[in-house]
Amino acid sequence: MKNKDKHISAILGEIGCKFRRNIETQIEKRKQHKGDDAEWLLDPLDELSHPVDYVLDAYLVSSRWDSHYKLYFHLSNAKDIYIPYDETLSWLDEQDNTKIDGYTAHMLGLEQFFLDDLKPKPFDKSMMIKGALDYRAAHMIPEIWDELVVPFTTFGIWQAVLLHQTITLLPKGWHANYMKSIYVYSLEDMQKIIKQHKRESFGFDHEKLASYLNRDDIMPSVKIDGDKAIAAYYYWNNWSGFCRRIIPVEKHRNTIKFGEFEREKLVEYDCGIRY
Repeated sequence: MKNKDKHISAILGEIGCKFRRNIETQIEKRKQHKGDDAEWLLDPLDELSHPVDYVLDAYLVSSRWDSHYKLYFHLSNAKDIYIPYDETLSWLDEQDNTKIDGYTAHMLGLEQFFLDDLKPKPFDKSMMIKGALDYRAAHMIPEIWDELVVPFTTFGIWQAVLLHQTITLLPKGWHANYMKSIYVYSLEDMQKIIKQHKRESFGFDHEKLASYLNRDDIMPSVKIDGDKAIAAYYYWNNWSGFCRRIIPVEKHRNTIKFGEFEREKLVEYDCGIRY
């Protein structure tokens, strides 16, 4: 790897470390006092921006199998609460003489018991999402990427990739833990991966994993070719092993579009746990 590329990759790694530390710090704060939005995610991502009247926020997507966070935008003056299944209120009243409003029904997660063919009402940015949404309602929430301004530069693309991967760094439940990973943003990350599994006598090739420690190309990279780019980074996952993630990116007006992610397994690993 050329010295210039090594220097850029080191900076990308530093940005990744800073982004991860920010999330870890905020998670601890939110345990003590839940924040009102997720704008803090953008603090280390100074290349990214959005309209001033928008607020970046997060909500929990839940199903019977897992739970994970998803990002969305609402207007800064939004006050209404998005209740996707207002149609269910009459059903609730029939089951119980106690009057229950839509917000309470939503917060209790009662929508998960309703018929699968119930269609959620559309979301608009004048509403806020509180608590968890059923995975069917979550499909109604627009993605954030059309509203974000992402410079088509090495650092702009990398910061967008980090934001896109936020889901894997925020708390998750049940099978969503399959996504839990250790990202290689620094030499210390690679050392941690090797040390964590050094004493294990099964499941993977220790020597092959250790051989990546002194390689120059395990730091994140972004290669731009016209209006297309390829971002890549390395990570460890207990369900897959040591892998390289390859992310096609395409310029789209003032933002970007992600192509289908590819995963290259470099050192396969099986933790032995089955659900």
